[in-house]
Amino acid sequence: MIKAAFFDIDGTLVSLKRKICPASTKPVLERLRKNSVKCFVATGRSKFEIKTEHLLDGLEFDGILTNNGQDAYAADGSLLYGKPIDPVEAERVLDWVEEHRCACWMVSAERSILNFRNDRVMQAMDAIHTRPPELGDLREMLKKPIYKIVLFLYHEETSAVLPCAPTSRMTQWYLCGHDFISSDGGKKNAMLEILRRNGITPEECIAFGDSENDIEMLRAAGIGVAMGNGTPECIAAANYVTADCDDDGLQKALEHFGLI
Repeated sequence: MIKAAFFDIDGTLVSLKRKICPASTKPVLERLRKNSVKCFVATGRSKFEIKTEHLLDGLEFDGILTNNGQDAYAADGSLLYGKPIDPVEAERVLDWVEEHRCACWMVSAERSILNFRNDRVMQAMDAIHTRPPELGDLREMLKKPIYKIVLFLYHEETSAVLPCAPTSRMTQWYLCGHDFISSDGGKKNAMLEILRRNGITPEECIAFGDSENDIEMLRAAGIGVAMGNGTPECIAAANYVTADCDDDGLQKALEHFGLI
């Protein structure tokens, strides 16, 4: 029996084309929770970014995993789980960023700062319909725990920076958008911790996603569902492929499994 459901935001809950949830999403989630299935968000975005962009306004969840699972919060906003990047490694990555003039976006629990904007930044942020973060001094950010470092690099460029952070890892959310996160973090690990706290096994969980950063979560869940608009890698990792986000993919998958 499925007792918990985890949902990515971009391309899963929220349309990448229209930056809003399909009309079916709210009633679907309400029906799912009424059927005693706990609902959680699992996103690469930060908590304050979701609020600023009004991405989930009007929707209710039992908790949220943000920054690709680096931090997680209960429904009341209290911190449940945190996996910041090793501070020494964060500083080494910033050294590399400054040396190579790489566009970089750092995220702490309180704020996010971008060092500069270029075509890659604007292309990636436009793809997720989000305003670029405020510009500022990344060195100042290092005074607080860093949950995520976003580098605007293509996949073939990332190998040069990986040695700077041997206990961290990188996950991709766009062609030229990669996140550095702690190696023991990630959506999967955060999901497993939330399930443990709620006395739910992975086999009693269904997870939805569309991108590379969702793959581990989909594989760890009892049922992993890829959206029809998902990447080929994400689709290959899933147990089931539903329709596109814009074609009521969530509703169709939940009906397919008899959960609503």
